[in-house]
Amino acid sequence: MFTFQGHISGSQESLQLLQKLSITAVGKREKLLRVIKNPVTQYLPVNSRKIGFSYSSEKSTPIQDYVAAVNDDVGLVFVVGAMAHGKISHDYTDDFIAISGHPLSAGWCTSLICGALMEKWNIF
Repeated sequence: MFTFQGHISGSQESLQLLQKLSITAVGKREKLLRVIKNPVTQYLPVNSRKIGFSYSSEKSTPIQDYVAAVNDDVGLVFVVGAMAHGKISHDYTDDFIAISGHPLSAGWCTSLICGALMEKWNIF
């Protein structure tokens, strides 16, 4: 599980995350991304919707539609497994959705999440 703030892109950052368990902003001490330890619920925002991804979920919806339907005052927490198949079964998720009828890698899921959020927030 990791927390995310700000702008992150590229494979150099992925290498930094694997080696140092965090990504810092260039020229600053601000952490943009960091790996967190269990129990993860202590890090989750109080007023947030926790969404688990599973291709086998009965609730199938495009991620853009799902993100667009959530009010701006509600934080979003995405639970993405590090596998291309299976189901995440954590007690702290509020909803399970399928964004594709096919198994997707965690990397592809996070890319789709970022794209949907960029569209919602008009970041282009």
